[in-house]
Amino acid sequence: MAGELDAFGHIQEIEIDDSAAVMVEQIDEEITVSIASVVSVNFQLTPEQAMKLSRALAVAADSAAKFSAPTET
Repeated sequence: MAGELDAFGHIQEIEIDDSAAVMVEQIDEEITVSIASVVSVNFQLTPEQAMKLSRALAVAADSAAKFSAPTET
């Protein structure tokens, strides 16, 4: 199930399109975010950095959703 750790620390893989995805893994205190595309990027975050990233993505998603929401007339 999404959002739960499996035996290998894999939390979730989010497919962006046929050629790109973002994967989040966590083992002990180590959180790894991988962006796989033509060029892959891997970086590790502290728990505090992960929370900041999560909040930033939530704020951006909320803001973007307002633009795509139907407007009342």
